[in-house]
Amino acid sequence: MQDKILLGFLMEGPKTGYDIKKAMEVSTDLFFNTSSGSIYPAFQKLLREGFATKKETTEGGRAKVTYTITSAGKKIFLEWINDKLPIDKIKQESLLRSFFFSQLSENSQKELFNDFIIDLKNRKAELVELQEKLSKYKCDFFQLSTLRFGIDYFEFMIKWHQKFMKNLDVEKE
Repeated sequence: MQDKILLGFLMEGPKTGYDIKKAMEVSTDLFFNTSSGSIYPAFQKLLREGFATKKETTEGGRAKVTYTITSAGKKIFLEWINDKLPIDKIKQESLLRSFFFSQLSENSQKELFNDFIIDLKNRKAELVELQEKLSKYKCDFFQLSTLRFGIDYFEFMIKWHQKFMKNLDVEKE
């Protein structure tokens, strides 16, 4: 998947690994976690398979590597993006851990959920702030829509957990 994300960013034009990592931090990181440690091995794979090329230059005494997508890379990316959209399993560690919350005291359950709700609200606020910043620029409809999905997702998570907390109180009575 990492290689497809890199190809997607390269479809917009040549970029350095640093450029892509920064772009990912404010976009795809919302729904696909990545690290610098995984980006560069993925670039090596793309280079080996002929899906990207690299150009090494020096700017201000520092080495700079710029990657460009090849026609083969464009072809494989477009095949992937045109494939049927999958329905993924829910991979939510908080939900998994909640599954076993009966092993905790009632106070621990409530404290963990309350803290989680605060964190969800903070994350949602970060995304709303990002949306406000991006509204000043002409942004791609689909990319902005994924940001809106994130805001809606966190709103859903907040409401779901608040409702769960109320139901937990009712269940305990």
